[in-house]
Amino acid sequence: MLKTLDCKILMTDGTGESPARVTSPDSACSFLEHGGIIFFPESPFKFSARDHEFLLSQKQKDADYHKNIAYRPAEDRVTGIDARSMDVERLRSIMADFHGQVYRFLNSFLSPYGRSWKADFATYRPIEERGRKMRLRARNDLLHVDSFATRPIYGDRILRTFININPNQNRVWETSDNFEALAHRFASSVAPPRPFTAEAKDSSAFETLLRRFGIKANASSPYDAWMLNFHNFLKENERFQSTARKDHWEFPPNSSWIVFTDMVSHSVLEGQYALEQTFIVSQNDLVCPEKAPINLLRKIYRLH
Repeated sequence: MLKTLDCKILMTDGTGESPARVTSPDSACSFLEHGGIIFFPESPFKFSARDHEFLLSQKQKDADYHKNIAYRPAEDRVTGIDARSMDVERLRSIMADFHGQVYRFLNSFLSPYGRSWKADFATYRPIEERGRKMRLRARNDLLHVDSFATRPIYGDRILRTFININPNQNRVWETSDNFEALAHRFASSVAPPRPFTAEAKDSSAFETLLRRFGIKANASSPYDAWMLNFHNFLKENERFQSTARKDHWEFPPNSSWIVFTDMVSHSVLEGQYALEQTFIVSQNDLVCPEKAPINLLRKIYRLH
């Protein structure tokens, strides 16, 4: 498969597109774990003309409670929608198909991760990002690294795959220094995390139960608490937002890209109509575990 794919490595350290090529699943994983973006000018994920038209016809208001429309694979249902104005079953079917396409593709393209990864939400983002009104900590147009406020990952990794299904408009991102550089830079400005020795996952089943009843579960591990605090710190730091080095990326219609969004600091400036699938990649399956944020934090703060 790798020999037939047209993909490029976009480096987020200011050097731009890399001349290196993806030659194996291990090399693809390594590029991603070091903070690269793997970009496909022609997306490997396809939709029928009717499904594409249906997605473009769906509307969501800025005032809606949910930030994005979400498909939850474990429950095979969609959330964040107005059931009165959408064909919910049609949307669920299309997003389930998208989830399946990404799952099968990444299971080959990034095969080391498939041993024990967990499929998280797929999201549909039909709202124009430019000028979108959101509370500060939820804004997409501010540089940040991702953290889940309600779904603890205990030091595992956030891998995201995107496709721009807008037929006419690029999706515009900016990226800056990666997590490793930012964590070193702001180590004295952010309170140290609590020790990670108690990073147990025993509460995950209870948290899942709470979510099914619509109750939000707060970050329940030292790692997740620190990452959420750091996410908020970056968005609230006006000096960082205004002076940080920025790389500008434009993802054209029908292109896709893969990125560890807990490593790459990023913001979304423009674009409407995009789909995204998240996988939680186990620490045990990483090709370069020393680049995992949890291990970088252990080193920076001398945690054991």
